Amino acid sequence: MTRSDRDAPIVPTRPGNRGGESGQAIVVMLGVILAALALVALIVDGGNLFTQQRITQTGADASSEAGAIILAKRLAGASAPSGGWDVAVNDRIQSTAAANDMTVLNAYYTDVCGIPLKADGTAALNGSVEDLSLALKVNNLSHVLPGGSATTPDCPSLQVGPAAGVLIIGQKIVQTYVARAINIKTFTVNTRATAVAGYLQGYCDSTQGNACAILPVAIPVNILGCDGNNAPVNTGSPWSFGVVYKIGLCTNGPGNVGWLDWTPPGGGTPEVANSILHPDNPAINLPSWQYTTSTGNPNAQSIEDALRSYNGQVVLIPQFDLTCSPKPNQPDPDNTNPAIVSGPNYGCPSGSLGGNGQNQWYRMPSFAFFQMCAPSVTGCGGLEDAYTNGSNSATCDTGNGETSCIVGKFVDILGSGTVGAGVGSGTGSKAIGVQLVK
Repeated sequence: MTRSDRDAPIVPTRPGNRGGESGQAIVVMLGVILAALALVALIVDGGNLFTQQRITQTGADASSEAGAIILAKRLAGASAPSGGWDVAVNDRIQSTAAANDMTVLNAYYTDVCGIPLKADGTAALNGSVEDLSLALKVNNLSHVLPGGSATTPDCPSLQVGPAAGVLIIGQKIVQTYVARAINIKTFTVNTRATAVAGYLQGYCDSTQGNACAILPVAIPVNILGCDGNNAPVNTGSPWSFGVVYKIGLCTNGPGNVGWLDWTPPGGGTPEVANSILHPDNPAINLPSWQYTTSTGNPNAQSIEDALRSYNGQVVLIPQFDLTCSPKPNQPDPDNTNPAIVSGPNYGCPSGSLGGNGQNQWYRMPSFAFFQMCAPSVTGCGGLEDAYTNGSNSATCDTGNGETSCIVGKFVDILGSGTVGAGVGSGTGSKAIGVQLVK
């Protein structure tokens, strides 16, 4: 050993150095794994959360509309249900929410502007800001609707009207998949929606003081024709707006234009003529099944005279897309519950679709705003609105044997809400729609 070797400093070894580097690598790897897990959770659970948010919003929208439809029936003049309007509104909201797998935390009454209302009918506002702590809840202890004497709302000035809508605060607890690995087991989705019911404006000015005449005649949603033997033929094509049609009154049969008896049992031609002149229909929710005992084509001068009292006017005519004749011991058709809203039967018992035109149910998904012709109406070619005495083939026959017809044009379709009780019952024929406002 040389001197230089002996004098050289001795550097001790550090056996822990490699272990420290290994531990640091594990920490880094763990961080990378957690970051990757968070990224996967963001993709999987974040995507699911976004989807569930949309689903929950749709459920809240549907629930608020369901409640507003009950208020629309009240506004239209329907009789109060046995448990009262508040119970009926709550039942419909809850059943719709359950069908959409969501929870309604709270529901409040609003006016047609969507402004929450207190129990006395005044605005639940703090200044100009909504204050739900003051608002009357649906399913309140007294089961009442907002009171007060408000009649004419003005939305821009925050002047409220009577109860006409429902505000829903909804919630859904969403289970996680990947995020559970980092101890995030659920996400909470919160949403809200407001739907209101109100009188439709325009056409025949369906405000509270002005009524649309509702004719007791059901027309298919698709263009109706007669075959060479005067039997009804559904073309499968919807009616067009602004086109003058000669709607042929074919012989009795499913799919035919049907004269409706709103108050069974049937009273024959005199009752139909009276119902044309003095509408006596019930409040009709759209869509719904309506029962009638007598349909067909009562060719009569009294029917023609009654229809011609509406020359040139816009009237409401119910449209149907299905008929149903329940067999003995089977339930009546019903598509008002969330569980029975799909085709092809829409609540008609299996094997019961169709019928012979008498003593059956009509499914009415919509009402048509229909302008009756008159010699003064553009496009009508000098024709009147009705030729129903049974000897009008020269005017009505389009090549398929029609001997009677109604002449006019479709100007719009009412496809949601409620059409009110007829003026014969003293409440006015009001067309009421339901709309989401926020």
